[in-house]
Amino acid sequence: MDNQTTQSKWYDKTWLVIVLCIFFFPVGLYALWKNQSISKGWKIGVTVVIALIVIGQLGKDKDGSSSSSSSASSSSEQAETKKSEPTGVGVGQVLKTDYFDITVNDVSLNDRVSTGNQFADLKPEQGNMYLIINASFKNTDSESRMLMDGSVWIEYNGKTYEFDKAETVMLEGWGLLLDQINPLTTKTTNLVYKIPAEIKGPAYWQPGRAKKSQRIFLGNLQ
Repeated sequence: MDNQTTQSKWYDKTWLVIVLCIFFFPVGLYALWKNQSISKGWKIGVTVVIALIVIGQLGKDKDGSSSSSSSASSSSEQAETKKSEPTGVGVGQVLKTDYFDITVNDVSLNDRVSTGNQFADLKPEQGNMYLIINASFKNTDSESRMLMDGSVWIEYNGKTYEFDKAETVMLEGWGLLLDQINPLTTKTTNLVYKIPAEIKGPAYWQPGRAKKSQRIFLGNLQ
């Protein structure tokens, strides 16, 4: 009588255990380990496989959540950037940052960079142009401060593109190379940014160490 009761237990039905492991694994795992006819090796193997599947699914969910969070953050940053665009700070006007008074004296867009020294010149490149910004930095702080290039932002085809790498020109008066200037002294130099020839639209320059809202309007690239 006892033997018949044992055999009649639902978890002793191997086919049912398999179905539960596939479609409802929490109950399936319980039945798997209660089943007397399935070997211990199979029990361990099936358990490991289910655990790996669960871990993999959790990883996907986490990645999806991170991606959504990143997209939302990116949208928020773009909205903030649009709201904080400067009005009235242009070429020839002074932008006051925490450490410097910065003035863009001149802006030009050329297919090459002519420095007066052929060994330092930047040659034409197919599909690219050079945006040259002549700027003056005055240190308004009470100690020496380091200068940094910053980023050029260009609105094109409904998007805003950031160009944060200035070209290296090995010649005095071109670039910053992490220069440091003393209080109340001024340095004037040319900054060169390589941009695609196809890009057109409003361009702004955000000097290094300036706030997001502290940009200088360079004009509309044609």
